[in-house]
Amino acid sequence: MERTYPHIDLDERRKIARWRTAGLSVEVIAEKLGRHRSTIFREIRRVDSILKCNEDNNGHDFRRMEWPALLCR
Repeated sequence: MERTYPHIDLDERRKIARWRTAGLSVEVIAEKLGRHRSTIFREIRRVDSILKCNEDNNGHDFRRMEWPALLCR
């Protein structure tokens, strides 16, 4: 039987944002969410690449915004 893995939902993304802003390590965040640390690394990298793309396209530097502000947009 195939394993299925639930996608990271908005609530988990907000938690990641809050905990990263608070300075928690990826390992601690992964443990709190019950996810593998590579999942958290991928999510952070995904968001960072979106921010970089937005900066390139719009001329805005969204990287200076904190994660929670970005997730509430």
